[in-house]
Formats: sequence, C-alpha cells, structure tokens
Amino acid sequence: MRLRYINLLIICLPAVLGAINGKCSSGNGVCDPKNVKCCNKPKCVAPNGQVGSCKFVSSCKNGKVYANLCPGGNDFKCCVPNKKTTTTVKKSTTIKKKTTTPVKKVTGTKIVNYAKKFIGNPYVWGGNSLTKGCDCSGFTQQIYKHFGITINRVAADQAKQGTKVANLKSAKAGDLVFYCDNSKKVTHVAIYEGNNRIVHAANSKDGIKESNANYKTPCKIKRFI
Repeated sequence: MRLRYINLLIICLPAVLGAINGKCSSGNGVCDPKNVKCCNKPKCVAPNGQVGSCKFVSSCKNGKVYANLCPGGNDFKCCVPNKKTTTTVKKSTTIKKKTTTPVKKVTGTKIVNYAKKFIGNPYVWGGNSLTKGCDCSGFTQQIYKHFGITINRVAADQAKQGTKVANLKSAKAGDLVFYCDNSKKVTHVAIYEGNNRIVHAANSKDGIKESNANYKTPCKIKRFI
C-alpha cells in the first residue's frame, strides 16, 4: 500500500509543478489522478503589460504567445488574445445644395421692352411666332409666356382673365387693352406701354407696331402682374 502511494506521488508531483503537459479535463486546477494531466492554468502577464492565460500553444489560435511565463513544458505558454481592431468607417455625407434660380421680378416695363423688340415683324392670323408671324392674341400670349405668365389664346378669352382696370388713366405698362366691335364683342388686344401708347400685332398690312391707345375706344383693360 505504501509502495503504491509513493508511485502515485512520483507520477503526480510533476503534474502539480506544471511539468507534465496536457489539457485540463477536470478544471479543478490540480492533478487529475485518472489521466495525470496538468490542470494548472493561471493568469500571466506579458512584457508589454497585457494579461493573458497559460495554455497550450495549439489552443492559442487568436493571440500572441510569450514563452517562459508559465509553468509546464515548452508548448504550455502565455497566450495574450489579440485586441479586436474595430475600424469605424465614417460615412461621407455630401450635402448637395439645391441650386435655385432666383425668380426675376416681372415688371410692366420689362414686358413692354421685350414686346417692342418684335416691332416690324409680320402679322399672321392664327400665328404664334413672334418672328415669323402672329395675330394680336398670339402676340400677347407669347410675350406673357416669356415671363412665365399663362393666358388664354383667344382675345375674348384673355379679356375674361386678369384684374379689371377702370380706364386708361389707371392703366400701367404691361396691362392688356381690349377693343370691341359695335356689339361689344372683343375683337382685338394690345399691350399698354404707358403714356397712352400700345404695342400690338395690328393687321396684315402693318404687322407688329406701336399705336395711340385711343386709335379705337378701349372696351376693357386687364392687369396680370
């Protein structure tokens, strides 16, 4: 019995001292008499101050191995886990500034000056071209369209739009002046320049021209700006 105890002590003593290598099966930190394997797995401190664990080199898969810091054989060393390096990718957000084209204020003077650029161009009944030919309402519609103002195509319909102006004395540059026949039906339209003058697509003979606003008696005056 005494001899058996001595033999067991000889076998276990190296394991307790960490001289025998092997995986810890019981996890109790002492020699397992069944398989005589080292269960000593203390903490260890690497030269750079990082804390690791004493374990088998084969078990240190995601760490750096330091020798001579743990008891046991050559393959039982200090394993310091690698620090997880997290790369934070900053999303580059480019804020696109909306480019807004400033809306230029429409004035009666601008309308008149633009309309006068086409003086001398032909009158064409039903036409809509300021250069190749247009009739009276086609002329006023296209001039207003240039400034982003939408009005109807026919003079009689244009007369139903806008704000009523009492008379020529109250008229301003850019207003539309309408003329009627004896039955008070709108038959013609012109752009008021100011100073009792109008610019209009007069007729096939004169084309686009300037006239006295009272060359006929106006029946309606409308304002759109």
